Amino acid sequence: MIGKISTNHEPIPLDLNGDKNTYVNIPIQEERKAIQKTRNTSPGADCIPAKWFKKLSIVHLLKLTGFFQEICSSTDIPEQWKHSVIVPVPKPNKDKSKINSYRPIALTSVCSKIFERILVQRITHHLIVNKKIPSYIYGFLPLRDNQLAIYGINIAITEAHHQKKLSESIWKSKVRTTLAVGKSWHPYSFKKQNRLSLLLRPPNPTEGTRIDPITSDHIITLPNILDVLHKDICEIHLASFGFQDKAQPTFMIKALFEETISEEFQDYFIIATDASKSHIYTSIAGTSNLRSFPFRIHPINSIFTAEALAIFQAIDDLSVPDSDLLILTDSFSVLQTLKNLSIKSPKVILRLAHKILMRTKFHQKIALVWTPGHSNITWIERTYSLAKNVTDSNLYIEWIAVEDICSYYSNLSIQKPIENFRNSKYLEILGDLLSILSLAPWLKNRHEDIIITRILTRMIITPALLHRFGLHNNPFCSVCNQENTIEHILLICKKYLPHRRIFWLKLNLNLQIFSSYKVFLHTICSSKRHLQVFLQMMKLFDIY
Repeated sequence: MIGKISTNHEPIPLDLNGDKNTYVNIPIQEERKAIQKTRNTSPGADCIPAKWFKKLSIVHLLKLTGFFQEICSSTDIPEQWKHSVIVPVPKPNKDKSKINSYRPIALTSVCSKIFERILVQRITHHLIVNKKIPSYIYGFLPLRDNQLAIYGINIAITEAHHQKKLSESIWKSKVRTTLAVGKSWHPYSFKKQNRLSLLLRPPNPTEGTRIDPITSDHIITLPNILDVLHKDICEIHLASFGFQDKAQPTFMIKALFEETISEEFQDYFIIATDASKSHIYTSIAGTSNLRSFPFRIHPINSIFTAEALAIFQAIDDLSVPDSDLLILTDSFSVLQTLKNLSIKSPKVILRLAHKILMRTKFHQKIALVWTPGHSNITWIERTYSLAKNVTDSNLYIEWIAVEDICSYYSNLSIQKPIENFRNSKYLEILGDLLSILSLAPWLKNRHEDIIITRILTRMIITPALLHRFGLHNNPFCSVCNQENTIEHILLICKKYLPHRRIFWLKLNLNLQIFSSYKVFLHTICSSKRHLQVFLQMMKLFDIY
């Protein structure tokens, strides 16, 4: 059904002279790491699976390493690696009598996959270290993704706006777009939709606007924000000084703080920041010897976001161009997140890191120092008072963190059904239900999740429930002559009395404590062990 196609290629000669010989030596640790990352998929024509390689001893791994090094030296790829087993896999819901209903899968040698993984890792490392990959390439690279690219575009637009270079419609001279057809450069423009969003649209040729050719100067390059961790740019002190030990008395913390400032940071310009969140306002504040600010921000923002935004705003509003900056904050979590910066960090932390990095053009050094709150340190107490005493007259910043928006609507999606349930007639019938989300970590699979949910809502399938919908002739128990509901089966029915006793003994409980079905549910859901024993015993009851 699938024909045999053979194509021969001339081997590409490799230059192994000079320093490039260092790439020939393959350490056994690198080989072992490549083997561990190889998935246990179907083997190739040699029928050697990945599990076989993962169980090799040190002696055999050394022999395999020598084999790989010989391939690197001779550039002679084994002939068996150049062939693969083609397996036709039928597409779902397709006519299997037609060849178009199959997709071919090539099964190659696992050994060749291991060697390929080693080469790919080395090539990628070489290109990144020697900066051979352009800065506008974001796909399939460590510490780069589409979020970072979008963030770079956003920063470029914001800076252009602050510099009065952004009109209502600007040509997209800073965004490189490659289309599937032709892979050419295409100009786009940004059209302002509203205060918070920009629409990317192609230009109208009839507008008569001349399109300038896009050069390399127009390409946005986002600085590597991870450089903010370099000591020449930013220092983060979480436990470097004696005053940062909160176990000490307040007067000792204050005295050690003043001593540290006079000895370590005497030439720094001091800025203190803080944030406050109450049921009325969420606010940020910053202060220095020259000026201060208190601002209100959107109440959806978390206190974490507010603390980071306070530092961000202080760098903009309070810094001076001639001195290094010492920024004091009582938010340990913000500084710890900034110290462990990665591309997956919260957006406000990435923005803060970029803001700190931008200060390098002023040849400024920034030191971020965690300062214990409520320790009578004048700088922190003054900033705390500013943030706490905001009013409607203070400036309002309309900025919301993406993570806080998602968290807000996630909580809302949980609270709204609960509120609707409490206002419905079902509360009296079902009682105060336990949250299935709180039980989810104790459940092993989706099947157990469904069973517990049905039991909590009394929708587990029983003869009485089937009779309600006309699917069962007799709703009564054949032994007790009572309605065969879930309450009757689990708590009353004489037929299951032996099983019930075993259940109570395993849990070391007394049957008399279960005065109602609600008490029973709260008992079995009170711990992971009770819940697991209950799910095991469910097999002994006639429940569908």
